[in-house]
This record gives sequence, C-alpha cells and structure tokens, in this order.
Amino acid sequence: MRIAWITAGLIFAVVGVCLEAQRPEQEITVIGKLVRAVAIGGESTGWVLDLEAPINIDGKQVSSIQVSYRQTAKLAKLENKRVKASGKLAQRQGVETGEQPVLHVSSIKEAKATTQAALP
Repeated sequence: MRIAWITAGLIFAVVGVCLEAQRPEQEITVIGKLVRAVAIGGESTGWVLDLEAPINIDGKQVSSIQVSYRQTAKLAKLENKRVKASGKLAQRQGVETGEQPVLHVSSIKEAKATTQAALP
C-alpha cells in the first residue's frame, strides 16, 4: 500500500512539472517591416518581422521576431513593407540558435505609414 502512495505521488509530481513547463501561447499584435531571413541548417521560418518598437518576451527585450504563416505567397507580396501582424507567440528550438520566439500569424496586412507633424 505504501508503494502505491509513493508511486502516485511521483506520478503527480512529474505531471505537475510537465504542465508547469508548458507555456501558454500568448496572443499579440505587432507592427514592423517584414523581411526574408536565412539561417544555417534551416533553423529559420524564412521570415522575420523587424519591430518598430521592442517588446518584452520572457523578460528579454526583442527588436525582431520570426514569423510563421501558411500563406507564403502573401508574405512574399508584403516583403520589405510595413505590416501589422497578429497571432500566437510560441517558442522554437534550434540546434544552433537555441530557443527563439516565433509569431504564428493568424492575420497580417500592410500597415500604412503614420504621418508625423512637421516641426517648426
């Protein structure tokens, strides 16, 4: 009986650690310039969004983020343009690059440039 309690306790501990290790995907919207990217060993999604303003991800300031989107033809049309992208933030593990944030895009469109008032 004692072994059954110990086994059950270990199982609950392992399940608890596994559930804690999984990060919930966070929904975000960002604006920046969409550019092509290449990494050694194919560890890139092929697209990066250079953000207009840095954002905080897991306590780190990032100024660019990889973009994953099924409609690659649409990404090609938006290449080197200012875009607004929304989606779920996740992590991608690479051998050379380690853990990197990736935006799994649900919506992306060209964002018109904001006009700034002329200074006197």
